[in-house]
Amino acid sequence: MRLSTLAGSRPVPHGPGLFYRWAVVAARNHRRVLACWLAAVAFALALSPVLLGSLGTPPLTVEGSASARAEAALARGVPLLGREQMIGVFHSAGLTAADPLYQHAVEGGYRALQRQPGITSVIPLPRPGGAPAGAVPAGPYRPGALPYRSPDNLYAFVGVTGSERDRLRRFPAQRAALEQATQRLSRGRVSAYLVGTTALGYDVRNIEVADVRQIEGVAVPLALIVLVVGLGGLGAAVVPLIMAAVAIVVTLGVFAVVGRVAGFDAFLLTVVGVVGLGVGVDYSLLVVSRYREELGRGLTREHAAGVAVATAGRTVSYSAAVAAVAALSLLLVRVAIFREFAFGAFVVIVVAMGAALSLLPAFLVWWTPWLDRGMVPWRRRSYEAVLSDEGVWARWARQLMRHPWPYLIGAGVLLVGCAAPASALRPYPDIQRQTLARTSSGRGLAVLEGDFFGGAPGTITVLVARRPRTLPPKVTALTGALSADPQVAAVISITGRDVTVLGAVPREGPDSPRTADLVRRIRTQIVPAAAPVGHRVLVGGPSALLVDAHHEFTTRLWWLIGLILTASLVLLTLMLGSLLLPFKAVAMNLVAVGAGYGLLAVCQHILPGGVLGSAGAVQFYLPLLVFAFLFGLSMDYEIFLVRRIQEIYRATGDNTHAVAAGLQRTARPIFLAAAIMVAVFAALFTSRILEIRQFGFVLMVAFAVEATLIRLLLVPAAMRILGRWNWWLPSLRRKHVHRSRPGAAPGAGEPGGHPVPDPGAGSGDRPGGAAGARGRA
Repeated sequence: MRLSTLAGSRPVPHGPGLFYRWAVVAARNHRRVLACWLAAVAFALALSPVLLGSLGTPPLTVEGSASARAEAALARGVPLLGREQMIGVFHSAGLTAADPLYQHAVEGGYRALQRQPGITSVIPLPRPGGAPAGAVPAGPYRPGALPYRSPDNLYAFVGVTGSERDRLRRFPAQRAALEQATQRLSRGRVSAYLVGTTALGYDVRNIEVADVRQIEGVAVPLALIVLVVGLGGLGAAVVPLIMAAVAIVVTLGVFAVVGRVAGFDAFLLTVVGVVGLGVGVDYSLLVVSRYREELGRGLTREHAAGVAVATAGRTVSYSAAVAAVAALSLLLVRVAIFREFAFGAFVVIVVAMGAALSLLPAFLVWWTPWLDRGMVPWRRRSYEAVLSDEGVWARWARQLMRHPWPYLIGAGVLLVGCAAPASALRPYPDIQRQTLARTSSGRGLAVLEGDFFGGAPGTITVLVARRPRTLPPKVTALTGALSADPQVAAVISITGRDVTVLGAVPREGPDSPRTADLVRRIRTQIVPAAAPVGHRVLVGGPSALLVDAHHEFTTRLWWLIGLILTASLVLLTLMLGSLLLPFKAVAMNLVAVGAGYGLLAVCQHILPGGVLGSAGAVQFYLPLLVFAFLFGLSMDYEIFLVRRIQEIYRATGDNTHAVAAGLQRTARPIFLAAAIMVAVFAALFTSRILEIRQFGFVLMVAFAVEATLIRLLLVPAAMRILGRWNWWLPSLRRKHVHRSRPGAAPGAGEPGGHPVPDPGAGSGDRPGGAAGARGRA
């Protein structure tokens, strides 16, 4: 089938490829396609309460680690302590812990808490200089000397049982029972708090859910403004946002169905929202731009949709493949929360690709009369201007390619300079005190730390196992060695079923570097030297969990980087038919990541600490998460640009013309997509969670660098320097040489249906350099 064009007198061929046929069928049956997708969206929206109810805070437990084994052994050996040990905190500004009213309120709070499902024990700790406030459960229990001194405070260990999801579900009632009973019995003069992994996670989850709505309220209007300005009208601007919204809603519907049997972290909403908006807008912009271009050539709506999907849609599928591999690479990390992120990103990428290849052509055919509605005054002109190879971006590319080396060297030096400060960043765990300051658990944590008892939520458990029905081992030497360590505030001893537990209370919080050093010292020095011979010893607890998680992320980071780089190189080589372009793309993406982190380090020194954190500090799992996200999303731009250059080069054989024309026809959607991502990541600055602000800043900078210095400057310069060697792939060149159809217009037809000229068959920079290839066999 051949259709005439407005771009020239020669016909535009488009073969009966799968992408083309699929899009034409969707366009011709657009009402049915729209109805199916509308039903999916309605179903997902109906299930949204189910998803919100399943959101939780999966722990950072590393599967198979020493801390994970210690947690399981503690729950079996000392059921009294449950699966988690929280700290009950009591504080009064006007009463001392010895006051009868204070004592009465605290004991009433204990009783109310013990009646709640999931509470295995409430173990009161002694008052400063006195006995425990309340009855101590039966069993060998020696609290030892504890470091707190304030007469206004009392504390208790609270054992909690159940899975992470069960603990989170029960926690609101447990906290309410404790707080209300204490407040009522003290006539409002004593405050009670619960502090622990579940408590902190519950409050962070509520903040995350509230922040998602706030971020969306900022990001969506910003994205709409960028699209209206970039596309020239409201009619075209709403299409990418609709596609992104569909991808996000349908993906959340999928997780709502799965959420009936599994819980998800609240940060999943941010992951799906950010990735869905990014890929949804990227994929839609590319297809919409190509659709409008084909309409400008004179094609009918159905055939324009077919050609757009056969060209831009094919590129979308390639981009989605790279992004999906980057997302699934997170499965290398043996942490439940990262696996959720991986599946969340993967599902939204697949749904966005499906929407771009099926919903979008159907929607465009129906929406075409409104595409040019609401045009802004300075853009009231035909889209045919994009078809010109003498536009502003083409002129810029030609000017740049006249002197490519100065541009390449100058931009390269600038980017390396921006990336250099990244070496000063140090990943570390942060329990987000600043974020939690106004929450109940945050106030309780502040009381603990103000009373030199901030290490209690991170108590390190040293479990000494013994054979069933044998006498407990002598742990005097181990207890003494732990007590003698300057970073240990107190040692608590509990004898359970087939296990003896020593609880070492650190002097500082679980996320302190000195506490992490203490965990390593206990594992590598104290236990080997002082533990009873012949007994298995495990070191666990919240502080040990953070150490294991930090080790997992830092060691897996290099494996993940290697996997993503290798997979990207292989996929790009297969997609582009080139050996050199994939290495160029990967190198430039690495520079963009480095620039983002380098500028984060610089801004941490300039801005107040509350904005991006203290200088040199970054949440320990952020480097891994940012790398996977950036590689998955920003590689779209490389594929969009290079595939279009390749398409034109295969039709003309002129490298310089192909780079200029390809940049002219893709610069707008690439720049718009990156501008939208910058706006979205800027909206993350409204979050109260520090790590989300750091996440947003790095990606905002990286995407700005990608769309400007890299795609609009470094890529054209590098491709001009490489010339015909851009498409060099010796192993495939002789086996898979395709011939162009006679009379093909530049830029038309399906990618892959044109020849790849032999680098040795003449200059690729001369116009008509592919004429001989088209005339052969």
